[in-house]
Amino acid sequence: MKIIGKAKNYKTFNLRINMIKEFKFMYDDFSDRLMIATKKEVEVIAGSVRILNTVLDFTVEGRIANIELFEISDYLKSMGISSSILNKITGAEFSFRLIRNGYLIMVLLKNGKKIERIPYNIHLPNKNQILLTQF
Repeated sequence: MKIIGKAKNYKTFNLRINMIKEFKFMYDDFSDRLMIATKKEVEVIAGSVRILNTVLDFTVEGRIANIELFEISDYLKSMGISSSILNKITGAEFSFRLIRNGYLIMVLLKNGKKIERIPYNIHLPNKNQILLTQF
């Protein structure tokens, strides 16, 4: 067996980035809506956009600060998740990820040690699609 090269020693670094996001949440069973907020006290909301049963609030920096989900119990039932978790939430978070022609919003609902992952897909039209508009 012939050794072609010599193995290099690479230094390894333990890099810890402390990114703490504070998520506040509220579920209103009367209107069946869940709101999860990460807006900091110094941030200013520039505007909101509603996509189906979802409202996203944007800061002036373009960051999504809050998400509001309407008819959340019906959505959970459609996914085979008991909506009773909504009255027992001990924590809630959300994250966004760009996928294909849209975004995946992942909502995490915590109930003690149990975590329910709830995906929301937002599809953005491309130039080859026919858009339906109301006249």
